[in-house]
Amino acid sequence: MKGMCYRCGAIDELIDGLCPLCYKQLNPLIEIPDRVEIEVCHMCGSYKRKTWQTPKGESPEEIVEEIVRWAVRDNLEVKGDVEIEVLPYISQLPGGKRSKLIVPVKIIAKGKLPGEKEEREEERDIEVHLKMVQCPRCSRFMSNYYEATLQVRAMNRYLTEEEKEEIDKFVREELYRRLKKDRMAFISKFIPQKEGLDYQLGSVGAARSVAQRIKQKYGGKITESATLVGVDSEGNELYRVTVSVKIPEYRVGDVVEYKDKYHVVSAITENKVYMKTLDEKREKVGVSWHIAEKETKLISKREDLSSATVISTIPKLMVMDDRSYEIYEFDTNLDVKEGDKIKILKKDERIYLVGKDDRDR
Repeated sequence: MKGMCYRCGAIDELIDGLCPLCYKQLNPLIEIPDRVEIEVCHMCGSYKRKTWQTPKGESPEEIVEEIVRWAVRDNLEVKGDVEIEVLPYISQLPGGKRSKLIVPVKIIAKGKLPGEKEEREEERDIEVHLKMVQCPRCSRFMSNYYEATLQVRAMNRYLTEEEKEEIDKFVREELYRRLKKDRMAFISKFIPQKEGLDYQLGSVGAARSVAQRIKQKYGGKITESATLVGVDSEGNELYRVTVSVKIPEYRVGDVVEYKDKYHVVSAITENKVYMKTLDEKREKVGVSWHIAEKETKLISKREDLSSATVISTIPKLMVMDDRSYEIYEFDTNLDVKEGDKIKILKKDERIYLVGKDDRDR
């Protein structure tokens, strides 16, 4: 509808009493200050929006560009159906003694506001100031802050040096992955022990998560305890949590004693150990770790068992000891053929058939 613009007096199609030119001048597509500021940690590269964020970028240039774009987005007010293009001009990176980095940014807006018939384009030149600070996480890390201790042990024995090396690598890889969603999942202090490994961690959730992953991979059980260490400014009690994970005393192929019978360990899962009796029946048994720790006993590791060769399967299974060349007979339906290698246990003046050398399943 045509009329007189109340601002300039022009006769034209009006929008809210204004001609198109005056409307554009008084109603920009976007609103943003000429200068915006964002806090950036000079140690880890995280940046603060409502909470501290870990950058998704890999290179320093990608990280700075990501920070700048979020700084623009968080301070930008878009008025209508508008497409935005943000063009940062990064000529330097944070470093040295600089406590601030200034990045010029061009913002291009294309679109139209309600009531407008034609699209328009606007440009804005602003500055994004990256203020270098130390984030709470890094401040706590530098002060050796920790909320939890993760203890890794083995049931009824010490961890071997090989196990310590393997598990330590596993723990560090799991914590690195968790850092993407839990910024406090850092190692404040690593304390190797004679019996196992201790990690002081910045996050209780990280300790629990990694303990669960160890249990999923190796089996075993997890226990947890808490110690009162003080109160906060609001009078709430503060605790440090100890999360202890114990991996099994034995592995697949080892021989254990359970309920006065010898068994070969056939499988290990997160919650149970599965075994087979060393008799004709080869009965399968599944035992939870809380019971297994108390009621099972390691008799022989697989590598310490004697080796023998199958020389006949009819009418009985006959094997020859690879060292003594003695011949032993067994009543069993074990699926083997002549020439196969098997493991045997010599115990209590008896010979027990354990299983094939490729591990009895």
